[in-house]
Amino acid sequence: MKRKFLAVLLVLSVAFSLVLAVEADAAKKKDDEKKRMGIFISNFTELGMYEFDLEEDGSDEILHLGDPYSMGELIRFGVGHNIINNKKLIQKCKREDCEFGSSTIAKESVAASVKKYFDLSVKHQKVLGDAPEIDYDGKLYHFDKKNFANDTIYYADVQDVTKGNNFIVMEGELYELDNPKHRPATFTAEAKPYKWNNKDTWAILSLSVEWTE
Repeated sequence: MKRKFLAVLLVLSVAFSLVLAVEADAAKKKDDEKKRMGIFISNFTELGMYEFDLEEDGSDEILHLGDPYSMGELIRFGVGHNIINNKKLIQKCKREDCEFGSSTIAKESVAASVKKYFDLSVKHQKVLGDAPEIDYDGKLYHFDKKNFANDTIYYADVQDVTKGNNFIVMEGELYELDNPKHRPATFTAEAKPYKWNNKDTWAILSLSVEWTE
């Protein structure tokens, strides 16, 4: 009788251990996914993009990237993203007079970054007026890297995730890169599941930030 009792205890112990292992694995996968989402959202916030959607019009308080007049902002993202994350794609200007700056990037690289993160196509053009200005010669974008520098860079910490049929809502806090304990804002981002180079990722639909200080 005692042996049967010990055998039952052993079976229950093994089963309990398996349940704990499965729960721990599921929790780790959720944490890993949130980290990936945080990196995804940080691609926008590190460039100072805090309030936008992909609509053609709407509230004047946010940037509507579906508006054809907002194409310059998408190009700025494509250039700025590569300055930070793909430095090898940035080349020296070969013109005799590089009035827009000493750096260039191929138009294909800019278009690829915009397609990867927004699932939008670029209509290549010069970006003039508001800084940073970017020239376009038909093949390359010309710019000054210093004009893309931000005094303070914020990254995203995704804390809550809600999934729908074809969308995901991510919520969390923004933290200062050089001082992670400083978290002056919360954010809400909506994205859609998306494949890029046969890998599962997301394409952004909207982002809004509420500054708490």
